Amino acid sequence: MLSQNTKESVKERRIFRYTLADAWEYTISQVDVMEGVEKGNVRCLYFNTPGMHADTNVDSLIITISQNYIDMIKNAMLSHLDVCRYKEIEFPMVLDGFINTFEFAPKESFSNIITVFNIFAFRDAANVGIVGNPPYKGKEVLKLYDYISKILSDNGVDQKYLSLDYQLPRRPEERLKK
Repeated sequence: MLSQNTKESVKERRIFRYTLADAWEYTISQVDVMEGVEKGNVRCLYFNTPGMHADTNVDSLIITISQNYIDMIKNAMLSHLDVCRYKEIEFPMVLDGFINTFEFAPKESFSNIITVFNIFAFRDAANVGIVGNPPYKGKEVLKLYDYISKILSDNGVDQKYLSLDYQLPRRPEERLKK
């Protein structure tokens, strides 16, 4: 018999994942948000030279955010469950570009992966043709991601892990000119 003072155990489970890949499907960065973990509930990877390179360097970051922030992320997904359920997103007309993958799993009984090509094209300032009709589902996915990304960024996750596109690291001589 369990004591009333015993905390209910929550098993480790990923509730959110964002992955950025290049057009050849090589991972550039990835962010996982976990629940049921006391420490290290946000796990990030960044590949300095994505692809099949022998000299690929990987930066990683593991941080802990409070349960309040985990709940804010889950509640955002639950309140936008219609967005989290999308199966297909409109297609921006960009050559090559990037693959943005979002996994939403706000509850154990629900998980969905949405793959969007060049989601940055759904920004209002972007001047990119989109195959599909407004209102664009891609804009709604982007709004939800922006909200989650802000929570993570405000809690110490560097933008390189959260970026929607890839900026090549500058060579040392270019950094000196800055």
